[in-house]
Parts: sequence; C-alpha cells; structure tokens
Amino acid sequence: MTLIQSLIILLWREEVLFNFMGGLLWLPLFTLAALYYRHLYKTHQWHDLNTAKNILVVTGYSLASSFIVTFIMLGSIIPFFWSDIENAVTKHEATASTIITQMFIGNWLQTQLFIGGWIFVYISITTKQRIKETEVANLRLQNSLKEAQLTNLTNQLNPHFLFNTLNNIKFTVRKDPLKAEKMITDLSDILRYSLESSRSEKVQLLEELEIVDRYISIIKVHMEDRLHFESVIPENVASALIPPMVLQMLIENSIKHGIENLRHGGKVQLLAEAESQHIRFTITNDIPHTETPNMQSIGIGLRNIEQRLKLLYSSSASIDAKQQAQQFIVTLTLPRETNQ
Repeated sequence: MTLIQSLIILLWREEVLFNFMGGLLWLPLFTLAALYYRHLYKTHQWHDLNTAKNILVVTGYSLASSFIVTFIMLGSIIPFFWSDIENAVTKHEATASTIITQMFIGNWLQTQLFIGGWIFVYISITTKQRIKETEVANLRLQNSLKEAQLTNLTNQLNPHFLFNTLNNIKFTVRKDPLKAEKMITDLSDILRYSLESSRSEKVQLLEELEIVDRYISIIKVHMEDRLHFESVIPENVASALIPPMVLQMLIENSIKHGIENLRHGGKVQLLAEAESQHIRFTITNDIPHTETPNMQSIGIGLRNIEQRLKLLYSSSASIDAKQQAQQFIVTLTLPRETNQ
C-alpha cells in the first residue's frame, strides 16, 4: 500500500494531502473488512468449500467489501477537499461527477486487489495449518492404534488358557500321543496367528474361523462334553475382512464367564448374518440360572474390543451385550469389507 500511495503522490503532487488522509482512513476500514471475512470464514466453515466455490466467495466478498470501504472513505473525505475537486474540474476540463467516478473506480479496484490478495494469503496459511494439524492427529491416531494393538496382543490369549492347555498336553502325551500332538499343533497355530495378527489390522473371516475351531478343539479336551459349540456362517461372508482375534476373544469370553460356571456345561453359538453394508455376528452362551455373570470382568474384554473398533472404523462398527433369560448375548456389527 505504501509503495502504491508513494507512486500516486509522485504522479499527482497536488493531491498529497488528499491521498494521505484517504490512506489514514482506508487502513482501518481495510482491517475491519479483513477481520470480518476471517469471522465469516470460521463461522460458516468456508474452508470446506471446493476450489470453484471458494473463488466465487472470495471474488464476491472482495468486490462487495472493497465497494463499501471505498464508498465510506471517499464519502468521508471528499466534502473536506471539495475546493480541490473544483480546481481539478477547471484544470482537466471535466465534470465533478466524472472525476469522482474515476476516483471511486480507481480506489475500488485498488482496495479489491488488496482485500482479495489478503484473503488468498490467509486461506493459504490456514490451509497449511489445517494440513499440519491433520497430520499430527493422524500420527497420534496411529500411535494410539499401535498401543491398542500391543495391549490387545497381551490380552489375546488368556494365561489361564495356556496353563490349562499345557497341563492337558502333559497328561495326554502318554495316554494318547496323537491327540497330544494335535493339541500342540493347534496351540502352535493359535500362538503364531496371535503374533502375526498384531501386524495386520484386518484378516479374512475364514482365517479367524480356523483359529476359533482350533481353540474350541483344545478347550473341548479340558471340558469334554460340557461344551457344545455351534457356528452358522454363510458362505458369502467367508472372504469378509474383520479385526484379528476379535471373534476368538468373544468365544473365549463366553466360555470363561459362562460355560465354565455351569456344572453340566452349556452351549456357545456363533451366528453371522450378511447385510448390504454390514456383517452382524451374534455370540450367544448359556449362563447359570441362579448367578449373574461378572459384568465387570466381562466388560473389560468388551471395552478392549470396542476401543479397537473405534480406532479402525470410527462410528461404523459397534458391539453390544445383553442378558436374556439364561443366556448372555453379544452382538458385533462391522462394515462389510472384502479384498479387492
């Protein structure tokens, strides 16, 4: 602005005071116009507009605001320099309206240039700031996800399950070596899957079901006929992607807090239902007639799963639990995703 004003003063020396006073009044008006745009930009979230709409908004605002700034500025100072305008009329042999119109258009275009330029600079700076904030938020989310995966890894396999399995293997080795060998193979596959799954956010449902079957096979050695497990999985969801170890943890939860507390055992059922956009898993297990399940202990496992779902799917996935008659029911809903 200083450079342009200096150029104007050099070209039209007789208008030095006029331009000086105009500049003094112009600066606070320009500042108000800029601050008001910033207010509108934040209030109406114009940063979400696409490029074409943003250009239209900036152009429209700069034209309108520069018109108002110029009108107020010239309307305020022209009455005090009317004699100078009359001299200019005589000198240039033009009417007062022509000179005022030329002054208005010149100042309007100049003001529009400054306001528009300032807005584009402001948008550029705030956009870079938002990009940096988004990058920081993404990094924090990634770190949180890694921490959640590590926490999940330590909770995936219950030490109680491992100890029981090793003890069962020890007593089975001499009695039935082939059965003991299968148990060792199943346990090895579960451990390998548990470790490898910590490096993957999602796996195919078919892989998860294989681990569930191996887990059930080991548990049945310990519980024998007290455990009845049933799974109903439609073929069209076998390739769907789900977070690893989630179903295994839910099945383990249902056995540990449900079936193990039943003297004569009970039933665990895994049911999958395919919808257009989601897959719904329902895990149902029997519970004692006279006792209520330890909801605090159960809730810890469910909360861990809920946190993982929130990190992976935001609000697109959910997990709900309820007690109905002598059954405990967990419903897991995930977006329907497959490998392309």
